[in-house]
Amino acid sequence: MDIEESERRINCYIKSAFQALVQAIIPPTPCLTDTFRVVFHPGALEFKVYRYVIWILNHSISYPVKLKINVQSMALSTAELLDHGADQLINTCQNVYPVNIMRFPYGGSFSMLSKIDRLRALTLIDKLEINTNYIKPPYQNNPDLIRQMTAVLNQLTMFGFYSEWTGYGTTSQCPPNQRRLEYFPPGWIMSKYPGPAYAYRDFRGFLAYITHEKEKK
Repeated sequence: MDIEESERRINCYIKSAFQALVQAIIPPTPCLTDTFRVVFHPGALEFKVYRYVIWILNHSISYPVKLKINVQSMALSTAELLDHGADQLINTCQNVYPVNIMRFPYGGSFSMLSKIDRLRALTLIDKLEINTNYIKPPYQNNPDLIRQMTAVLNQLTMFGFYSEWTGYGTTSQCPPNQRRLEYFPPGWIMSKYPGPAYAYRDFRGFLAYITHEKEKK
């Protein structure tokens, strides 16, 4: 296997892991219409929020620090952490539904779990009910970072879904100073956020009324 093929497989593995993650955290939501039909509002997977999570993870640590702690990709290390939680869930027979290798074909054990079981695997990770000795850096024997990451993964999914990121379109993977809103973000519509308001003056204190000397008389 050449280097290019190896990188492609790793990227597909990472993508599948975070597709499974965001789908479990914010799945499509059913809604009853006026005609009593059930339609589904898109979830984080449909809005490709996994791209946001991967981008943030891979750009959250500077290159010199990555070399120091022996981490090539924070997204890859985190995907492997998710698999450790899934393995623990499966090995202890705590999964509610059988694994399905066709859910996200390029992913690991976490991607094979049902949505509810993926959340249960995250809970095991958060409770540190996994063997941290066999996890790769930076999570190896680092329980504080592991617990922080479980919270961060939830927060990043929420940020990516409800923030302006989904409206960046083709510029979503660009550096922040090069991103541009290409359309009104769906997350803003769902949360009924009207969008930013420009040209407001800065707050300059409360209005004070001073009685003129003539008025006192």
